[in-house]
Amino acid sequence: MKYLVHLSRIFVGGLFIFSGLIKLNDPVGFAFKLDEYFGPTVFDLAFLQPLALPIALFVVIFEVLLGVLLLIGYKSKFTVYS
Repeated sequence: MKYLVHLSRIFVGGLFIFSGLIKLNDPVGFAFKLDEYFGPTVFDLAFLQPLALPIALFVVIFEVLLGVLLLIGYKSKFTVYS
């Protein structure tokens, strides 16, 4: 069981890092996609549309950081709950 937990932690950490780096390659494109999600046709959260770029940058940095923390095993329980 312990091996499965470690394997899952490494897999998910690598997946977070990969996904975050793909989004980091084009943060403006990710912000455009968030802007589209915040529009009236999807979630109708118009007050978040001006904040799409800062939210995109925060999400990308947080995703990569959580992936690194999962890979190195730093405070695993806190990282998993985040």
